Amino acid sequence: MSKQSPPRFFHVEKYRKKEFNYYCKFFDGRKEKVLSDDKGMYSWDSFCSKTPERIKRHLPRVKILYIIRHPVRRIESHWGWAVANGQPWGTINEAVQSVDRLIEMSLYWRQISRYRTHFDDDQINVLFLENLKADPRTLFRDFGRFLGVDPDGFDFEEAATPKNQTADRRTDTRLAQRLRQWSGFWTLKEMIPDPIVHLGERMLRRDGKIEPDWDPDVRRRVEERLAPDTAKMLDYCCRSRNLWTFETVSISDCLSLPDR
Repeated sequence: MSKQSPPRFFHVEKYRKKEFNYYCKFFDGRKEKVLSDDKGMYSWDSFCSKTPERIKRHLPRVKILYIIRHPVRRIESHWGWAVANGQPWGTINEAVQSVDRLIEMSLYWRQISRYRTHFDDDQINVLFLENLKADPRTLFRDFGRFLGVDPDGFDFEEAATPKNQTADRRTDTRLAQRLRQWSGFWTLKEMIPDPIVHLGERMLRRDGKIEPDWDPDVRRRVEERLAPDTAKMLDYCCRSRNLWTFETVSISDCLSLPDR
């Protein structure tokens, strides 16, 4: 990755071809063989359907890594992260009915299909989070071969250590939630020294587990929407449809994936 996080250049409404040089400046001075841009929003088509086309225009030989996990677990994690950071999304049941990207970003086949329109399959590698946890060494060897780099320098134990777990998050107090909704909050935060920011976070956030409490009917509707897409994605990756299971519907019973 770049030393500073580059902007979502390929995924913004104000995209301009001529600004690609500005994007490249975020990678100036880097000597690594492989550089990356790890924006999760690139896998959300409803916000910007032209992201793959734009990447193809500027980086036609790019290699794409798509890391996926159990679709419902991803929704729960996304929701927990947002709520912990002050998003007024409500319960998991309220959120999945009002924030559609929670579901859309778990429609993996739909998202990867956009990229397959513009890139060959040998430029795309799908990684399963479950594999990272179970056997990080094998995964990173495959990962290195795909990118053309030596994976021996990877810290396998560090890579396999869970991060950003929903249940371990601190949540905003009401005051913190109000501050985040203020239009100048993020600008002011960038101006304040880090030690003061960290002190404020300790004072304005509280410990507490963030766990989803699904309504059975809501969960069923979500899983019914996810199941056909999930079946196609597992078929594409040559994985058993039993890799993931849903509580209310069967992935195995979905129609087979047609030839491309």
